Amino acid sequence: MNHLIVRLAALSLLSACAHTAAPTEKPAPAAASAPAAAPAPTPEARALAMQADALLSSGKSAESLPLYRRAWEQGVRTEGMSYNAACAAALAGEKAEALTWLERAVDAGFSAPGHLKQDEDLASLREEPAFARIAEKAAANEAKLMEAQNPQLRDELLRMAEEDQVARRAAVAANFKDAAASERMKAIDVKNTARMKEIVAQVGWPTKTLVGERGAKSAWLLVQHADLDVAFQRQCLPLLEKSVAAGEGSPKDLAYLTDRVLVAEGKPQRFGTQFHTVEGKLVPRPIEDEANVDARRAAVGLGTMAEYNAQMQRMASGGK
Repeated sequence: MNHLIVRLAALSLLSACAHTAAPTEKPAPAAASAPAAAPAPTPEARALAMQADALLSSGKSAESLPLYRRAWEQGVRTEGMSYNAACAAALAGEKAEALTWLERAVDAGFSAPGHLKQDEDLASLREEPAFARIAEKAAANEAKLMEAQNPQLRDELLRMAEEDQVARRAAVAANFKDAAASERMKAIDVKNTARMKEIVAQVGWPTKTLVGERGAKSAWLLVQHADLDVAFQRQCLPLLEKSVAAGEGSPKDLAYLTDRVLVAEGKPQRFGTQFHTVEGKLVPRPIEDEANVDARRAAVGLGTMAEYNAQMQRMASGGK
């Protein structure tokens, strides 16, 4: 399945038997315009969304739908949850509801029209007239993220990031036991880091205005993976911090890079983004002031540790 359940720094954007949900639990498709203000999501609502994702990952698409609906009603209205719910509804044969969820995902910022058109979970929707309109809106969202003063540099960063991701996917698929795949990933990291050092020396931190949001995200990804040159990662931290303060960078990206550098230096992380395996179990690396980590995560737009941990466990177990 190609659900958008997990978007993690180390990996690229993602990416059954249907059962019939109770009709009384099925909402009427909501109008795309003038949506009602969403209530602030509670921990219980977030837990519902997590449970729905887990059911969807295990092939129980129809069983996940009532939970997605309740989570939405209780304020969880993210792009990822809406897309996952669209997949669940499509797999369960609920085309009208699936299109409503897709519309919600696009309204929340979904910007991958290529993924939308290739996702096998959505195959039953592609002949529906509304699907083409939704795909056009996703393409418009993507176009906004690509707007850049320096499109040549943007495109170079995108190519470098794609090469990074292809190499990482190969290494992960082999569980890092394929020496050739691991060496290729390392070689690409070395090459990309050298080029990023040149770019930063020439233009400073690549901002959203300079290279577009997609280009800026790619720049962060490449520095995030420059683990063989922690000094360079450390050098980039204040540059990214300044970019964030000016509204030109992502607070989430800064949180991830901050944790990456702290962990590399043998210090506790602040946002809980970095995990490792202990006795066969994936767990967070030590966290500074762990009791308040969720508050720090919320301040930069990250979900709770419980949500993130659930995502990491699904990824580790092969769920998507």
